[in-house]
Amino acid sequence: METGLNKVQTSFIAIESLDGAGGTTQANVLARRLRSAGRTVLRTSEPTDGAVGKLIRRALGGELRLTPQTIAYLFAADRHEHLYAGSESITAALDSGMTVITDRYTYSSLAYQSLECGWDFVLGLNAAFPPPSDIVYIALDIEVCEERLAGRTHREIYEVRSIQRRVAEAYEKAFEYAVGQGVRLHRVDGSGDSEQVADLIWNSLESVPILEM
Repeated sequence: METGLNKVQTSFIAIESLDGAGGTTQANVLARRLRSAGRTVLRTSEPTDGAVGKLIRRALGGELRLTPQTIAYLFAADRHEHLYAGSESITAALDSGMTVITDRYTYSSLAYQSLECGWDFVLGLNAAFPPPSDIVYIALDIEVCEERLAGRTHREIYEVRSIQRRVAEAYEKAFEYAVGQGVRLHRVDGSGDSEQVADLIWNSLESVPILEM
C-alpha cells in the first residue's frame, strides 16, 4: 500500500487552529461557499468517524487512558485510513477531481503530539503522508480561545491553557515544515465573528489557483 505522495495536491485544504478558535465552523462555511461556486467538495475531519478515530476521541475525552506515544500512533493510523481506505478516502476524492477540506491534518499531530512525544518521533510517523496544497490557520489569542471553551460541559485532555500555549508555539515549527514542503500558508485573524473570519479565508484563498480550477 502506498503511504505517501511526492507532490503537493492542488485541491487539498487543511484547516488548523487552537481549540476554541473556530476551525470546524470555518471548514463548514468554506465547504458551503465552494459548493455554491460550483466545486464538488469532500468535507472531512480528523480524528475521523472510523474505528481508529473513535478510539482517539475516547482517549481525548479521557475515557481511555493511553500513553502519548500510543495516541500519536493512533492518529497516524487514522490518517492513513483517512487518506487511502476506500472510495471515500482523501486520495480517491482528489483523484476524482474533488476539492478536499479537512478540519485538522498532519500539522495538528506535529503541534499537539510532539509536546510529549518529541518532534522527530511524530514527524517519523507522518513524514510520508502527502502535504495539502494550502493550510488555513485561524489565529486567535489563547485567552479568547479559553473564554470560548469555558462554555463546554466537558473538556478534552489538550484543552488546557498551559497546553494550548505550547501548542501555539509548536504550530509555528509545524508551519515552517509545511512551507518547506511547498504548502501555501494562509494565516487568518480569527478574532472577528464567523462571517468576518470566513470572508478573510475566502479572500486569502482567492489569491491562489485553488479557487480558479
